[in-house]
Amino acid sequence: MQGSSVDLPLDVGDSGQFVREVQQDLVKSGFNLPTYGIDGQYGPETKRTVMKFQRQYGLMVDGLVGPQTIDKLKEITNSSTLINDFPLPDVTLQRGDNGPGVKQLQRALKEINFDPKQIDGLFGPLTEDAVKRFQSMYTALANDGIYGPNTRRYIEMELDN
Repeated sequence: MQGSSVDLPLDVGDSGQFVREVQQDLVKSGFNLPTYGIDGQYGPETKRTVMKFQRQYGLMVDGLVGPQTIDKLKEITNSSTLINDFPLPDVTLQRGDNGPGVKQLQRALKEINFDPKQIDGLFGPLTEDAVKRFQSMYTALANDGIYGPNTRRYIEMELDN
């Protein structure tokens, strides 16, 4: 994020490239914008998401993007997890599957803030829901709850951030 000539704090009604960068960083940090996505408009959805982010990281929860929120966003998005810490299976997985590959997927989903609640190696409804929630962040992915090569690439991208 640059933010060189931006008036802070950002609030509902603001728009533009800087809002878009804040939204991208929120998504990279694991906070969804499911309705409007990264659209460069600071609306009620972005404000609610900023408030969730602020609450999780112990900041003042006001829904405004000021210097402290920006600093924390930068810190979170710059602290990259090594992709090697979370090797992903190179197979297609779906509901009903089980084994170590499912466990690897569950660990990776939890790491990128799409917590499947259980890391048990069983691809059940909670893991399927976590995969769908992740897929819904990207228009290029089918939102089908099936972990395949495309979903794997996008999860690797998130782990690499």
